[in-house]
Amino acid sequence: MRFFLTNIAEKSLLRTGILLVLGGLFWIPSLLSDNGVVPVANSHIEEISQVAVWVTLALTLLNSILFIHLFYKGKETTLPSSFVGVSYWFAMSATPLIHSCWQAQFVIAGVLLASIVLLQMDFQHDATEESFLATLICCVVAILPSILITGIMMLWGYLIIKHQMSWRVWFASLIAIAIRIITMTILHYFGWLEMIWMENIPQLTGIQWLVCAFLFCIISLMILLPIRKPSVGSGVVYSILIILLTAVNVVWNIHNVFQIF
Repeated sequence: MRFFLTNIAEKSLLRTGILLVLGGLFWIPSLLSDNGVVPVANSHIEEISQVAVWVTLALTLLNSILFIHLFYKGKETTLPSSFVGVSYWFAMSATPLIHSCWQAQFVIAGVLLASIVLLQMDFQHDATEESFLATLICCVVAILPSILITGIMMLWGYLIIKHQMSWRVWFASLIAIAIRIITMTILHYFGWLEMIWMENIPQLTGIQWLVCAFLFCIISLMILLPIRKPSVGSGVVYSILIILLTAVNVVWNIHNVFQIF
């Protein structure tokens, strides 16, 4: 047991398979849920909700892969690690409250993509391309003005801390912002693609955003700890979090069953 806990982040086909399958099973109640009795006239509400769950599931899988790539590119792991991917997949899947929160997974995808782009920076050249791409990604995934502003400020702050901010780098970032503004202005003027307008995207509640942000931070820590500091303590913390997430899922589904009856 001591060896297992110390090396919990090492490659394990059995653990990967178990977490992958359990994560998939956690989605079944949400995918089969009829959301209660829905009037015939508003039957499209159920369809939209089910689509949201499927989209969230797909984005969660995508983000699991991006997490693997980010840790590999960031040299946290010497090889692409299934431990990283299945840990993210399991943790997000075990929280039914956010199974339809595709907006949060979309933003997380942008954060991961922008981070991967920024990891390509080096001191041999100005990070103009990286700054442009990272800013453009922020502009695309930002579905709220607050997310857009926060993302841009954090990006510029990161570039300053890394001593990569120059007039060329800043100007490249401004060009990406300008592209976003011009594109959305044209779309609004001609009334095209109304579904992607920020004001027409269904918004999450503050609690859902908070849960997603909190869970993202917890997942990052529970993955980083066993990788950076492999020890019995790290393995115990990881195992406890996995058990707690499983318990949350079980309690949530039992509560829903009692509500039905």
